[in-house]
Amino acid sequence: GLPVQGMPSLSQNADGRRTAADDFDTILNEGMKRLTFDEIQTEQEQLHGVAEDVVLNENTINDLLLSLKEQLDRLKKGSAYEIAESRSQAYVGNRDLEMAFLRANEFDPKVSAEKLIKFFKYKQELFGEE
Repeated sequence: GLPVQGMPSLSQNADGRRTAADDFDTILNEGMKRLTFDEIQTEQEQLHGVAEDVVLNENTINDLLLSLKEQLDRLKKGSAYEIAESRSQAYVGNRDLEMAFLRANEFDPKVSAEKLIKFFKYKQELFGEE
């Protein structure tokens, strides 16, 4: 918009100096200018969760789920995840839930396991153990 007399512009704080957010915006804008249209489209799709689905065969899915379980076994000791698992293996070990975390984390079993552990920690903090 047009500047209003006596009001700071959007790129300045109240005393007229640039802020860290302005510097971030400048860096982001410069980086975006270097992307092709297709690269921008891909980034926007990923940002908004509408990127094309990755098609995986059953063997790959089973390997990913096995890797995820191995990571969870390594990380879960004493966690809210372990408590929830002892109460309802059917819920905690639900294939759809596990696949959702894998998809959301670009099929990285280690990151997915870490986020599942945090997910159950936050669930416990919000709702208690029951």
